[in-house]
Amino acid sequence: MAPYWAGTSRAFGALFSEVLVRDYELVMVVSPDVSDDGLPATVERVQKFIQEQGGEVKQVNPWGRRKLAYPIKRYAEGHYVIAQFSLDPQAVRALEGNLELAEDVIRHLVVKLEEVRRRAPEEQ
Repeated sequence: MAPYWAGTSRAFGALFSEVLVRDYELVMVVSPDVSDDGLPATVERVQKFIQEQGGEVKQVNPWGRRKLAYPIKRYAEGHYVIAQFSLDPQAVRALEGNLELAEDVIRHLVVKLEEVRRRAPEEQ
């Protein structure tokens, strides 16, 4: 038995073969317990997760250790890291879940930057 979409137009089938990609910015506050030497390992772990999800990290900008505006988990300071990346919107949920479970990331925020772009599945 043929699937229900068999015989539909090519244009309709092309919709399912494209992957939605959006540009995002991530702000992470990493625990001050993480040393200056350990910070690149934390950032690399997040970059690797984004790449495993089919995303692309465009820029990473560490701002350094700064005083927090208010205590977060009893910390008064944290390492700020800003990253820009592109990723499928469904994979952003997985990234946020991963960041929630990371003990060395005390706060994070993911913000959508631009409109939707479509990418062919070969680029994944």
